[in-house]
Amino acid sequence: MSSRISIRHRLLTMSLVLLAAVLIGTGSRAVDQEAARPQTHTVLIKGFEFLPPTLEVRSGDTVIWKNEDIVPHTATAENDFDSGGLDKGESWKFVARKKGSFPYICDYHPTMKGSLIVR
Repeated sequence: MSSRISIRHRLLTMSLVLLAAVLIGTGSRAVDQEAARPQTHTVLIKGFEFLPPTLEVRSGDTVIWKNEDIVPHTATAENDFDSGGLDKGESWKFVARKKGSFPYICDYHPTMKGSLIVR
């Protein structure tokens, strides 16, 4: 009788180990798939600043600039992107496809600077 229990115990333990391995493997694939999905990021324009001032994204991600200031602003990276004028409450979406570092400014207020880094 005790040998049957021992065999059952070993089989149960092996089954649980296999199940755990499958679940862990499936979980990591789900995390990998989630990480591979394009994400959306927001840059607030507030207090005459881009917040965050530097944003790192992956190729394929979307970046939204939202103007929360009382005056118009732009998000302009020479030869790479330009939001045009954004009045208070307006936003602009950009899909980051080209990898690299893209410093940008507000055309109306050139002391406002930000940087988009695309990996």
